[in-house]
This record gives sequence, structure tokens and C-alpha cells, in this order.
Amino acid sequence: MKVRLLWIERDLRGTELVRREETLTGESGKRPTRNYVGRLVARHHSELASLGKVSLIQSDEPGYRWHVRSTPLGPNRWVTVYAEPLDEADLASPRTVPS
Repeated sequence: MKVRLLWIERDLRGTELVRREETLTGESGKRPTRNYVGRLVARHHSELASLGKVSLIQSDEPGYRWHVRSTPLGPNRWVTVYAEPLDEADLASPRTVPS
């Protein structure tokens, strides 16, 4: 199972300032359900967990599957983390995500 994490930093107006992508690989060959993906993210990024667990919420943003967490960086800046499962075909061809 492979999962793409997207870290997007935005200002108060919603303007995208910084984008970072990371691919996590799990040993499980099971279908990437919300529970499996949450556990994989928690294993690699414990700072995204609250109460020892990463909770994934269906994203309202088009182009993103799950919302992981939003964290304020200052009075006018937020970083939002999204997660989405990847197929092997997705890894061969890079995908553009709308900003």
C-alpha cells in the first residue's frame, strides 16, 4: 500500500504558499481503507496524531481524498495535510493537483 501525503501551507486568504509531497509505503497488500491509511500515517508521522491516533476526514477540497490535520503556523498562516492512496499506475505518471 502506498499513500501520498500533501503538506500545503496557505495564508489567511487561502493563497498557497508552499507545497510538499511525501510518499509513504506500507507492507500491507490490503485495500487502502481509512483505518489502514491512518495507521500508516501515524507510524511515520506521530506529530499528526491526536490522542495517539490519526483521524482522517473526507476532504471538502476538490482533488484531495482525506484531510489529516490543519495546524496554525502564525496569525495568518496554516499548514494543512491531506492523504490519498496511490495505485502503482499513479506512481509511474506524476499527477498535477489543482491549487
